[in-house]
Formats: sequence, C-alpha cells, structure tokens
Amino acid sequence: MDIGLLQSAGAIYEENRMAGRITSLNRRSNVDSQDELRALSGEFEALFVEVVLDSMRDTLNDDSLIPKNAGEKLFEDKLYDEYAEAVSKVANLGIAEMIYKQLSNYIPRGSVDIG
Repeated sequence: MDIGLLQSAGAIYEENRMAGRITSLNRRSNVDSQDELRALSGEFEALFVEVVLDSMRDTLNDDSLIPKNAGEKLFEDKLYDEYAEAVSKVANLGIAEMIYKQLSNYIPRGSVDIG
C-alpha cells in the first residue's frame, strides 16, 4: 500500500472530523432553553480548545524512527479530543461562560440561532 495515499487519507480524515464537529454544533445551534445553551456553549469551548491543541501538536516534529501508522494517528486524535474536553471542563477558561452570558438574554424572547 502506498504511504502517500495513507497520509493524504489521514489529512482528509482530520479535515472532515473538524468540519463534522462544526456542522454538528451548527445544526444544534437553534436552542430554546438555558440548559441547552449552556451545554452548547461548553461544547463550543471544547472545540476551541481542540483547535488550539491541534495547532500546537502540528508544530511538533515527528522525528521518530518508525512513522506512526493510521491506527496510532487515530488514537492520538481521540486522545487529544479527550484532552480538549478535560481542559475545557477543568481549566475554567471562561469562553463557554462568556458565550452563555451573551446569548442567554435572548432565550426568553424566542430561540437563539448561534450558527
């Protein structure tokens, strides 16, 4: 099997994974309760942290003697997803809270479209 083909497939997977998360958030962006807005704000913060961590990870050199296979890359992606979730819950970055405060004023008057 061609290594270049696997690498390009990995890049396409990574692009589609992030686009899928953004699309998922966008589909659920029409909320009509405070709880839904709070949950969606937290998910957006986790996505933001994930983008930051992915950007940081891209700056690292992969100088290993044996290149990572597709399974290792997939596991690493999932691991960083979990890191992003944990950081957004534990670190109290305040992004989710700011989004919630900005948009919660609009909930009683109708639904909020944050997409």
